[in-house]
Amino acid sequence: MEDPKTDQNTAQPSLGAPWHPLMDAGRGYLAVYFCDPLARWPVREITRPRDNKSDPNIETGTFGLFSTCEPGMRNRIVQDNASTIFFLTTRKGGQGRVLTGYYHIGWWTHGTQGVVNRDFALAADAIRLIDPIAAVELPEPLATPCTSPFRTVKPIGEDIVRALRELCDRHPDRTNEYVDEVRRIERFARARSGFSYPSWGRRQGFSWDDAADFYQHGDEVRKVPNSSRTKKWHCSNCDYVITSGALLKQCPLCNKTASLTPLEAQK
Repeated sequence: MEDPKTDQNTAQPSLGAPWHPLMDAGRGYLAVYFCDPLARWPVREITRPRDNKSDPNIETGTFGLFSTCEPGMRNRIVQDNASTIFFLTTRKGGQGRVLTGYYHIGWWTHGTQGVVNRDFALAADAIRLIDPIAAVELPEPLATPCTSPFRTVKPIGEDIVRALRELCDRHPDRTNEYVDEVRRIERFARARSGFSYPSWGRRQGFSWDDAADFYQHGDEVRKVPNSSRTKKWHCSNCDYVITSGALLKQCPLCNKTASLTPLEAQK
């Protein structure tokens, strides 16, 4: 599949099958992600031990295509047309929680885990990542929802969505710098361990060339928990047992998708 992205902050060419267009009802979400401590730009925590993060996957402009993160949010975005995700993360060094930009979601498809696991993959038709803004320095009424405690995601209404997007759009677009930083951290991880994503057993990063492997294939998908008490997962295809802090969509050994289940669930 060719990369459909042409410009990071303008309408993109329409994605074809198996993607479906998502309407815009004006609502959205705040989403918190882990920031890589080695990164100069606040990208996802690629080097997180035994839990290498693949979302937000800014290099493809997707969320949930390559990971099982936030299935509830992805489900509600598709069901409610809550089409804008604003990203927040916490940086070391005393800056605290920061706003880093947004996706405007234009399309959705079924991911490898299928509808039974609420696995909807999302693709952006506009991306804008910016110089991080400390959440406490945001004007009201934006500071309160962005600084208030919440674990991973929070739904927000039309007024907050509109104001946050206007604020982000007034700042220079740094998306290319963020993508370059993702690739730099991947190279660092590969030089250190032989893999860009050791918990995946994956030497390279992600691109649209990989997308077809992560769509739903067939209807025989079981209900699978998104976490494992032991952090161990069993592959039904090759019998391999891996250690990972999160459910992976693909077995690192045999590359079979939707084949992992928590080890404690095995009889």
